[in-house]
Amino acid sequence: MLIEGEPGTGRELIARILHKASKRRSKTFVSVSAGAAPKEIFTSEIEGSSMAAFLRAEGGTLLVKNLPELSRMSQRKLNKALRPVARRKGRKREVDEFDVRVVATTDPDLESAVAADVFNRVLYDRISEHCIVVPPLRDRVQDIAPLAAQLVRMYAKEIGRSRMNISTRAHDRLVTYPWPGNVAELKSITRRLVVRAKKVCIDASDVDAILPQVAQRVPLEEMSFEDMVRTKLGSFLRRVDGHAITDFHDDVIARVERPLLDLVMEHTGGNQVKAAEILGLNRNTLRRKLAEHGIARKAVKRAPERARKTKGEGSGD
Repeated sequence: MLIEGEPGTGRELIARILHKASKRRSKTFVSVSAGAAPKEIFTSEIEGSSMAAFLRAEGGTLLVKNLPELSRMSQRKLNKALRPVARRKGRKREVDEFDVRVVATTDPDLESAVAADVFNRVLYDRISEHCIVVPPLRDRVQDIAPLAAQLVRMYAKEIGRSRMNISTRAHDRLVTYPWPGNVAELKSITRRLVVRAKKVCIDASDVDAILPQVAQRVPLEEMSFEDMVRTKLGSFLRRVDGHAITDFHDDVIARVERPLLDLVMEHTGGNQVKAAEILGLNRNTLRRKLAEHGIARKAVKRAPERARKTKGEGSGD
């Protein structure tokens, strides 16, 4: 099963609700992240000799978070793990199969990754047979006010400020904000409102003091690459709200480098010498980076003219 939605929409919460509502609720719910953990740790979890993640989730649910962040190698290993494998044990032919319900979360760009041959199509078809699409908070404006009110009461109770509420004008301010960080950002904002508010009723002025200023929307074609990167990273930093981030620099560079290498290799027909020249890299460095990102070498296509010429020369022998 696949749960598709923008970050912060509560995809893991939905997976946990599904687990608790199923016949597997008495068994274990195991969550592994494809992006937060180093690739080698995730790989050993998902396809080690003991299949640790599957064994821990036996009879229950295994959640694979941030599915598009899997390397190509990990995609293949996960796809293999989802297939029952027939093995011959003595005279009997038995099937190794785990009784695990696998659920994965993804952002809305996964189909594009499949179309661009960055994500394994077979794995995508297998895991997306049943798909739940979670709309972003900006597309369900009617949910903002009741969610904010509930969160204010919850956080107020946590810090011992009972009977705290939020005014209608404050609700109006929250509704007009686009919420790029979705419910996760709403939770962060309401927590800060409760802590900083000087009165029991949160007013519009309290919201204005905390909500990020929304710049005028710019058409995508008018934005530079740097502006798009700044917008995306700025949204992410607001969502983490000061919490520690591990290997942030390396993760950002890797996400930019992977599609860059893939596109250049496609452009050169898999010719690593030409690709290295375009990128300004040493060929050995390029090979190492291709291996790190799990980018397979594409077959070099011979130009039609050269093929015809070769064929003509051969026929004269």
